[in-house]
Amino acid sequence: MTQMSGNAWMYSDQIDDEDLEFMEHEFVTYSMACSYYGLGLKPVTRLSHACGAVYKIGRKVLIRRSIFEAYLRKQRKK
Repeated sequence: MTQMSGNAWMYSDQIDDEDLEFMEHEFVTYSMACSYYGLGLKPVTRLSHACGAVYKIGRKVLIRRSIFEAYLRKQRKK
């Protein structure tokens, strides 16, 4: 059983198995982010670089989900 942290418990009636599985990852690939957020590759790439959530490990590029989601929430409020 996955334990929810932060404020996720407040939205537990809206969270499905896909959300729970995605929340287990602190780092996600571009393709995972595109699929989950419903955005294309170019917007995900641009937004993740704009907020400083991109980490390169060798040739692999990952997005730190917590930073990316905080940036998306901030942009949505504007």
